[in-house]
Amino acid sequence: MSLNKVLLIGNLGQDPSVRYLDNNKVVASFTLATNETYTDRNGERKTETEWHNIEMWDQLARNIDNLKQKGYLKKGTQVYIEGKIRTENYKDKEGIDRVGKKIRVLSLTLLGSPNKAGNEATENRNAEVSNSHSIQNNPVQANAGAEEKNMPIDDLPF
Repeated sequence: MSLNKVLLIGNLGQDPSVRYLDNNKVVASFTLATNETYTDRNGERKTETEWHNIEMWDQLARNIDNLKQKGYLKKGTQVYIEGKIRTENYKDKEGIDRVGKKIRVLSLTLLGSPNKAGNEATENRNAEVSNSHSIQNNPVQANAGAEEKNMPIDDLPF
């Protein structure tokens, strides 16, 4: 058995980039900053930032594009992401083989207050995307609980 799961809470390092590809495929990407604050040996508080390359595909990328166009997803927006690590092999500009890591998003939830000013913007955002909203790209995950509820007691594994 193995598991490849990533949970991140951080802030967008840039506005999402959305590209429409051949065969009706869509990809959205951005960087995500996560911060860790600690006290060093001298008693000074330090903050370290880790940068993550984030990518989303198809319907999730379309949803991201929609939120971006409405001003809800932009540099600095805080999000919660569930996804998995993907390794990417590529050649750089000099032709040298490189390896990179990306986080392939399966679900994304906006956190914090909206980046638009004023109560009207807050009300519009909450009407379109509630505070507890989340968008998912994994239909299996969305339907996982339905089958378990119909499982007969005799089929329980314990």
